Amino acid sequence: MNREMRRLMEREERIQKGEDGQRRRPAVGGGTKGPGAPERKPFLIRVTTFLHEVRQELRKVNWPNREQMVVFVTVVLIVTVVLTLVIFALDVTMKEAVFQLLERAE
Repeated sequence: MNREMRRLMEREERIQKGEDGQRRRPAVGGGTKGPGAPERKPFLIRVTTFLHEVRQELRKVNWPNREQMVVFVTVVLIVTVVLTLVIFALDVTMKEAVFQLLERAE
């Protein structure tokens, strides 16, 4: 069960108990936790839980096969080369235009 589903279930339980009314803002001067506030889990436990959930989600990913990766890499390289050439051509054209304008001004 991922974090989102767990939070949804906890929220539904609070609604059923009648605890999910309006959320109260803490007092201006008080950053203290009340007696009913849930305690935070230790840092190491939170990190291990997070990494475990990440690993579970990565197992669900539909990874591309070798043929798809070759196609993707080829497309990326071709588009990169084409866009580099377009930018180079625009750069040279703009440079020549600026030089022409500066020569006329003299």
